[in-house]
Amino acid sequence: MNSISTQIENIMTENKGKIYSIHDFYRLGTKNTIKSILYRLNEEGKITRLIDGLYTKPKFSEILNEYSYPDTNAVADKIADKFSWTISPTGDTALNYTGLSTQVPNEYVYISDGPYREYLYRNKKIIFKHTTNRNITSYSKELSILIQAIKAIGKDNISNNDIQKFTIFSKNISEDLLKDTLKLPFWIQEVLERIQKKNDDQTITNFK
Repeated sequence: MNSISTQIENIMTENKGKIYSIHDFYRLGTKNTIKSILYRLNEEGKITRLIDGLYTKPKFSEILNEYSYPDTNAVADKIADKFSWTISPTGDTALNYTGLSTQVPNEYVYISDGPYREYLYRNKKIIFKHTTNRNITSYSKELSILIQAIKAIGKDNISNNDIQKFTIFSKNISEDLLKDTLKLPFWIQEVLERIQKKNDDQTITNFK
């Protein structure tokens, strides 16, 4: 058991700031053994428990003279990975992702093909809301985020400045914004068309 404990501690020390779950160490021992070791290492202050079942070895910032911890979105992604859920940020969380909001939310909300769940991480709520699978598996993560951000602003509230920021975010999207989104509500397709036009105009300008 000491050997497994040493291996786990070494792995986490070599990858400070990375989030680990019990599942990540199943190759080293049984579930109960790994669970017991992680609990003990946390109690000894050698690693830090983030939420139930997730741990990290925090990085220390010499500049700030304090430990830094994974951001809330990274914790949400790890929870989803742990349970094999597909998730996408929605509402203000999606706006934060796309750069339309710089405010740090108190609640990080995601749509998920898993059950409804709530977690508390460093005084922030992480909320998973169940939705139909096709709403988040039909598109890439980046396009799903863009769609959710558009919905968060609303049909009649999207400004030219919003379109500009969406255009910057959309450069990471692999799908064709016009051809691959024909099943979406028409008003969202219209917004995506404005984004695509802005992209095309910028490409022409850069080419000149």
